[in-house]
Amino acid sequence: MKVSNEFERWGLGYSGCDGGDIGHRTAPAIWVCGIEWGGGHTPEALAIHMEEDVNAPPRGYSDWRENLAYIFNWQVMKILSVINGGTVSEYKQFAESVQPFVEGTRGYFKMNLYPIGFKDTNYARWHDNFSAITGFQDKADYLAWCSERRFPQIRKWAEEFVPKLIMCLGKTYIHDFKSAFDDAESDLTHEVIDDRDLFWGINREGSVVVVIPFMVNPNGLVKNVSIQKFGERISQLLTSQSTRTQQSCAGV
Repeated sequence: MKVSNEFERWGLGYSGCDGGDIGHRTAPAIWVCGIEWGGGHTPEALAIHMEEDVNAPPRGYSDWRENLAYIFNWQVMKILSVINGGTVSEYKQFAESVQPFVEGTRGYFKMNLYPIGFKDTNYARWHDNFSAITGFQDKADYLAWCSERRFPQIRKWAEEFVPKLIMCLGKTYIHDFKSAFDDAESDLTHEVIDDRDLFWGINREGSVVVVIPFMVNPNGLVKNVSIQKFGERISQLLTSQSTRTQQSCAGV
């Protein structure tokens, strides 16, 4: 396997990110991380994406209405509304007033583990032309490269920008999320809320890392009452971590 220089540059940069405000240590942001862009790239679209400048975090959406245009986004707005102190039912007002992931606003950054978009996780979605473009023989090679090279790069971003919360969507990818955002020597705490799994931990930089079910498929986190409970629990975790940080700074 000989990865193309073009893909390596792109895959190790801020590819697969919608962007927004990535934050910094003195003004930490909330990161939302999915698995990959939906819809699926064609080889032609992938080639165009690989020409993009991915050396800096993308600035985000140009219009806040993008957060209400797709089911994945509006589900995310629901849980962010709760974490912000509101309710699921207020998600449209939250999307308009707070405008997460929108260029020029503060506090929220949207990204994905993987840079290439597929319609689903079936390995057969790998197109032969993807191999010619990227240098990977198949999707298994691509995933292995991301685990070995891309996830450590994402981990460096988390170390540099120290988000206060990293909310990861898709519990079947929990080991990938942990590799990208958490520490090998630590274990995530497992809780069950409304028969749905919540995993959480605090990484060595002090970021709260949570992994929740995907918020679109029927077996995921889709019921409003459950989203409300998950958001409230995540808000509690943030408050507890903030208190621990303040006490540590005060020498308590």
